[in-house]
Amino acid sequence: MLDTGDTLPPGPRHLHMVRPNQPVWVDLTLVYPVGAVKTRLPDGLDLTATVPGLLGMWRATTTGHWVGWVTFQLGPVGRGGTTHSQWVLAEALRPREHRNTWSGSFPSERRR
Repeated sequence: MLDTGDTLPPGPRHLHMVRPNQPVWVDLTLVYPVGAVKTRLPDGLDLTATVPGLLGMWRATTTGHWVGWVTFQLGPVGRGGTTHSQWVLAEALRPREHRNTWSGSFPSERRR
């Protein structure tokens, strides 16, 4: 069983809460694949950055992919930046802190 620290009754089989929330890096190039540069706008949102986020849960998709419910900031705080919470493909996420060899927080770390 995945030790997520969750004390609620088990939900759907392919939904795993992460408690406490896990600090992650979010690769915005994989979240928002915008393609080739059209022009440079210094005041625009940087969708090529890797930003810090907090992972709250994992959910399996109908195609067998895993997505994480992540809260992260787009744009600078106080200068038009906004906080977003959304499903993000597991490939766009990586742990932000050094952890034990197996923490169970990422689907690829689950014991078989």
